[in-house]
Amino acid sequence: MACHIIRTLHTAHCKRGPEVCEQCREMNVARSCLLDICPPDAGLMQRRVIQVTVQGEPVWREFDVVQIFETEDEARRYAAQHGIDDVEI
Repeated sequence: MACHIIRTLHTAHCKRGPEVCEQCREMNVARSCLLDICPPDAGLMQRRVIQVTVQGEPVWREFDVVQIFETEDEARRYAAQHGIDDVEI
């Protein structure tokens, strides 16, 4: 299984979210992001989770945001250059 995927998601500043946190409100925009779904110390700290398909089965994985792309085209170019097949934009 590949450890990097590209997804469009709403970025956040903290776990309180845009309802409570001013910085999260400012960041509450959908962006294309490179995600590491095999982060170090998985299960030992609080992280957001995302559903991915592994060998045909849906599973929930913790993730770290590695990079935020400015445009969808930039995200697609990065995926092509780095052999990332799991792209949902």
